[in-house]
Amino acid sequence: MEIKVLGASGSDIPGLHLTSFLLDKKILFDAGGVTSSLSLKEQQKIKYIFITHAHLDHIRDIPFLADNLILSGKKSQITVFSIKEVIDDIKRHLLNHRIWPDFTVIPNEKESILKLEKIKQGIPIIINGFKITGFKVNHSVPAVGYLVQKGKKSFFYTGDTGPTKKTWQSISGIKLDALIIESSFPDKMKKIAQTTGHLTPELLFEDISLINPIPKLIYITHIKPFYIKEIEKDIFKRFSFKIKILEGGEIIRL
Repeated sequence: MEIKVLGASGSDIPGLHLTSFLLDKKILFDAGGVTSSLSLKEQQKIKYIFITHAHLDHIRDIPFLADNLILSGKKSQITVFSIKEVIDDIKRHLLNHRIWPDFTVIPNEKESILKLEKIKQGIPIIINGFKITGFKVNHSVPAVGYLVQKGKKSFFYTGDTGPTKKTWQSISGIKLDALIIESSFPDKMKKIAQTTGHLTPELLFEDISLINPIPKLIYITHIKPFYIKEIEKDIFKRFSFKIKILEGGEIIRL
């Protein structure tokens, strides 16, 4: 498995891109910083997009990606997967012919550049040899994280989440080669993190202690860059095992 970190920032500021992870050049997890990170040729290779939730920083580039591809003459379809609530929000509030053209029916429904596909939590689907399963996480809107497995390799990507004990119970016993998990705010902002469905390093540490077995590698995403120094300090005073803060541009090989 090769995961390219297109964006890992919790805010959109110059030099940093919003959340997007590209698996083996064809499968996207969230679409916040795609078109600003990939060449048109690289964009044309994307076949599938898995969305964790419908907040703008995770879906923003779906319309721009569709626009780029249809104007470049791409004819194959991209399938966007998520739970019902997320797919419904994308259709109702984004691809609705008002905020943006509905590329699920352009040029027509059969030959559209985008297809929206609903998945059920806990029910895996097979894509390009990967078994991908959505599990509910604790956010301010309906949201899932994704367990990705292929052969003996696996990783879990949470997207945005607050403490999510039930998720870790659901995947108990699975040996994760990597966990990609958020930590948006420093410990001093614990209250706002809990209110908005996010993690601080303290809450992150408590959650990771519930995972059995502990993942081999832990990657931190969605940090609010205004608090980067404080979050780094809070993280590294708590964690003794292998952990890395993502900035964007990294390649994770499993």
